[in-house]
Amino acid sequence: MLPFLAVSLLALLAAPQDSQDPEQRRDGRSHYLGREVAHTMHWTGAPWLLRATREDEENGVLLRRWLAVQPGQSVCDLGCGNGYHALPLADAVGAKGKVYAVDLQPQMLELLRQRARSRDLGNLELIEAAVDDPKLPAATCDLVLLVDVYHELSHPVRVMQHVRAALKPGGRVVLVEFRSEDPAVPIKPEHTMTKAQVLREMAEHGFALATEFDGLPWQHAMAFVAAPATGARFQALQVLRGFLAAASGAEPRSVAPFLTPQRRTSDLPELEPGLRSSLRAGPQGSLLAALRTEPGHPPAHGHSEVVLVRDAAGRWCIDAVRQPEAFVRAHGDRRPFFAMHTGTGPGPLAAQAVLVAELGFDGIEWQLDHLDELRHASEAVGTDVFAAYGVLELSEEGATAARLAPLLTAMDALAGGPGQLWLALRHDRRSVRDAAGDAAAGSALTKLLEHATATNTTIALYPHHGCWLETTADALRLCTRLAHPRLGLCFNLCHFLRTGEERDPTAELARCKQQLFAVTLNGADLDGTDWSTLIRPLGDGDFDLRRFLASLDAVGFTGPVGLQAFGITQPAREHLHRSMAAWRAAH
Repeated sequence: MLPFLAVSLLALLAAPQDSQDPEQRRDGRSHYLGREVAHTMHWTGAPWLLRATREDEENGVLLRRWLAVQPGQSVCDLGCGNGYHALPLADAVGAKGKVYAVDLQPQMLELLRQRARSRDLGNLELIEAAVDDPKLPAATCDLVLLVDVYHELSHPVRVMQHVRAALKPGGRVVLVEFRSEDPAVPIKPEHTMTKAQVLREMAEHGFALATEFDGLPWQHAMAFVAAPATGARFQALQVLRGFLAAASGAEPRSVAPFLTPQRRTSDLPELEPGLRSSLRAGPQGSLLAALRTEPGHPPAHGHSEVVLVRDAAGRWCIDAVRQPEAFVRAHGDRRPFFAMHTGTGPGPLAAQAVLVAELGFDGIEWQLDHLDELRHASEAVGTDVFAAYGVLELSEEGATAARLAPLLTAMDALAGGPGQLWLALRHDRRSVRDAAGDAAAGSALTKLLEHATATNTTIALYPHHGCWLETTADALRLCTRLAHPRLGLCFNLCHFLRTGEERDPTAELARCKQQLFAVTLNGADLDGTDWSTLIRPLGDGDFDLRRFLASLDAVGFTGPVGLQAFGITQPAREHLHRSMAAWRAAH
C-alpha cells in the first residue's frame, strides 16, 4: 500500500506537469469537472446584450442593488461586453472609485468606449484580456463580477488564479449564471450552471461561498471569498454546506444537482435549517458527515449521517442521508484507531502521515502547531487528524488572551472535522485536584466553548498526571459544572494507572460514559510505577486489551481511540507495527 500512498502524496505536493495541463494550450479546456465549456459569444452579437427585454429577464438593477457597491470602491466587470453593468457600476463607485472593464474581444471594448464617451467617466479603465489572464492589477479589487461569463472560460483555473490575486483582503467574486436547475429558463444548457457545479468549481479555485441571492428572474447570484486555507476535502465541505442549505430550503430542484445520478430527492428525509456538520474518512474513499443541531443533538428524524462519494468526473456528490451506520475498518474495529504524535516521528509531517496510513491507522493526533499542513497531508492519503493536544495554564482570573490564542487557532485548523481539542489544565496557584480552581477553569473554558460552537469543534478535557486536572473525576466535575454539549473528556489509560489505585478501568469508563469523547491506550505493566513500564507498545505487558475493548462496548463507546507512545524508544515504524498487530489480534 505504501507505493500508492507515497505516489498520491507526491502527486499532491509536486509541481504541476505543464505538458499535461490543457490550460497550457491556446484553446484550453473543452470540459471542466464534468461540465462542457461553452463558446464565447462573438462580438457581432453585442446588440443582444442591450436587448429591450434584458432587464425583464435579468433585472440588472436588482442585482446591482444586492451587490451594494459603495462610492470609492474598485470593481471589475470581467467579460464586460458593451457595458450593460460596467457603466452603472462606474456611476456607483463615483469619481474616487474605479471600474476595470475587462473583455477578450477588442471590438467589445470599442463598443463600450463609444457608449461611455458622452458620460465623461474618468473612473472607467478598459482592459483587453488574454484567454488565461484578465490582466488585473494585484490586490486592487473590492469586487470582481462575472455575469454569464464564467461558464465560457476556456482557462478557468488560470483565470481564477489571477482573479484571486487581484482581490483586496476580504474582496468578493460574484458569479451570476442562468439557472440550470430550472427547466423554464430558455437558455441553451451549455450556457447554464447549477449551484452545485458552481460550488464545486469555485472550491477547486480556493473560494468559499459567502452569500447568495435568488431574487433574479432567471439567474442565481453567488458571492465568494478567498478561503485562507484549503485542502483535499475543501470541495467536499463546500458541496456539503451547499447541499444542506438547499435541502432545508423551499426549492427541491436545487437539491438534485448535489446528488449522485442514482439518487432522487424523494430518497432524502426533510432536513431542518441550521444543521452543523463535520467530515471524516469513510469506507472505500467515501466521506461521512455527522449532522447535528446547534445544541449538539442529531436531527429529530435520526438521519444524521451524510455519505459523500466522487462521481466519474471526480466531483463530490451526496450519495445518502441516513441513520449512522458503523462499518468495520480494515484493522477490525468499528472505532477509529489512530496514532498519537508521541510516537510517529521524527521526520517530515507528510512522511508521518504516509507512515500511519500505510500501517493501517485511521489517522493521527497532533500538537497545536502545523495543523493545517498535517491535515492536508493526512487527507491526501485518506486519513484524518482526529485531535490536537494543548496545555492551558490557568491563573485565578482564568486565562489570558495570549494563552487562549493558540488554542483558538488550533480549533480554526480543526474546523470541518473531525475536530477535537484535547486540553490538559494546569493552575499556577492551586494544587493538584483542588476544586477551588474550578471557577478559573470554568471561565477559560466558557470562552473556548464559544469558539468551539463557532468552528463546530469539541473540547475533550485531558486528565494528566501531575497537572491540576489530574483525574477523570476532576474532568467530570468540570463537565457537570458547565453542562455544555461540546465539552467532554478523553480517558487516558497511562494516566489512569499512574494517578489511581485502581487497575481495572471498567468502573471508571462507566462513570464517564456520557462525557466520553475519546480514549487513549497502550501496552502496560499494571503494577508499573513509571512511564517506561506504564507506556509500552500495545500487546506488551499484562494490560488486557480484549477486556478493555469489551468495557468500551459495554458503555456504548464508538468514538476514536488513540495509541499513546510517549517515551517508547524503538523506531516509529517498529513499535507502531507491533501495536497495530496487537490491535488486529484483539479483534
